[in-house]
Amino acid sequence: MLVVAAEKLRDPDYFGLHLEAAAAIREVGALGWYDAHFLRRYEVAKHYLARVQPDALAAFTASFAPLIPAEDFREIALDDVFDAATHAAIREASLTAEVRMTRQLEDENATFGRNVVWDEPFYLELQEQMRPRLEGVLGRPLVSSYNFLSLYGAQGKCEPHLDHPNAMFTFDYCIDQDEVWPIYIGRPAPWPDAGFAKDFDPAALKADPAMDFRAHELRPNRALIFNGSSQWHFREPKSSGAFCNLLFFHYYPAGCEDLVQPARWAECTGIAALGPLCDLFATL
Repeated sequence: MLVVAAEKLRDPDYFGLHLEAAAAIREVGALGWYDAHFLRRYEVAKHYLARVQPDALAAFTASFAPLIPAEDFREIALDDVFDAATHAAIREASLTAEVRMTRQLEDENATFGRNVVWDEPFYLELQEQMRPRLEGVLGRPLVSSYNFLSLYGAQGKCEPHLDHPNAMFTFDYCIDQDEVWPIYIGRPAPWPDAGFAKDFDPAALKADPAMDFRAHELRPNRALIFNGSSQWHFREPKSSGAFCNLLFFHYYPAGCEDLVQPARWAECTGIAALGPLCDLFATL
C-alpha cells in the first residue's frame, strides 16, 4: 500500500513527482526471480528519472559502481575453513536451532524445499569473526549483513537468481550433507533491466554458454565465496540424498550502507528529485 505523509502531498511540486513515482512503480511491475526487490527498485528509479530528470540518470547509475564486481571476478573456494572444534559447534547449532514457522518460512519451504533460521546469535558472532579473513581474500573492507542457516530436505531446489546487493558477497559454507549437491555459478553479468525480466527464461539462462556456469561441489567444512548480486547462481533439484545443511554469511562493501537501501537513494546520490520515489520505497 502506497502511503505518504499528507503534508508532503499538499505541495504541488511534490505531488506531481509522487504521481510520476507511482506510475514508474506500476510500469516496471515485478521481476521474475527470487530476491529481485532491490533490482526492481533500481529499475523503477531509472524509469522515473528518465521522465522527471533525465540529465541525472547517468550520475545515478554511476553511483552504484562500488556494488559492481570486476568483469574477471570468479568465485573462490576455501577448504578446511574452521578448526574441528568450531566446525563441530556449527554443526551442533544447526541441529538444535529453533525453526519458527512464519509466512516467510512457508515461502522458503515452497520455493526451495528448505527450512531457514535467520541471524542466529552464534552465527552472527561467527560471521563477524570471519569478516577480516574475507576482507583479506577479497582485498576490500566489508560490512557484515544478514546470515541464515539453510536446512535443505530431499525436495531441495534453487532456481537461477541474483541476490540483493546487501548480500553482494556470499560465503556459502557446507555444514553437513548425505550427498554432494553442486551449486552452479555464472560469470559476473550486468544487472538485468525490466525488458530482460519480462522475457525471463530460467532454462535459457542456464543453457546460455555466455554465462559460463561452473559447477562447484561443497563438502563439510568447505566454502565458496561468490558475488551473489552479479553472478547468477542455482542448484538443480535434488535427485538423491535426504538433506544438505548450509550456512550463508552475507557481506557488502564498506561505504555502501546507503546504496543498499533504496529509501536512502535521494540522500546518498544527491539527486533531490528522487525524494518522492524514495518515500514510496520506504512504504513498500
